[in-house]
Amino acid sequence: MIVKNEKIYIAGKISGERDYKVLFRAGVLRVLGYGFRAEDVVNPVELCPEGWPWWRCMVRCLWALKGCSFVAMLPNWKESRGARIEHWVAKVMRKWIIYIKFNTNI
Repeated sequence: MIVKNEKIYIAGKISGERDYKVLFRAGVLRVLGYGFRAEDVVNPVELCPEGWPWWRCMVRCLWALKGCSFVAMLPNWKESRGARIEHWVAKVMRKWIIYIKFNTNI
């Protein structure tokens, strides 16, 4: 799948997830493999400074999601209130949704 000039938002669990930066980086690498350009990947880990309250991050992230055509859901998205909200918003806004799975049999 080659995608030209389309933005993709990565959604998954951050709060309470010890290795969330590793998971999001793996998600970025996966969507790059789908043909997205690095400059078109929106990673919420990079949107909010450490220490921001949850609600403020959600506002910023939902605003960023609005500008994307695609949303990639990490495997742990159902465990996150924020990612479930992002999934719902993506569906309501009729975004293309990709469900990422990682092979753990390495």
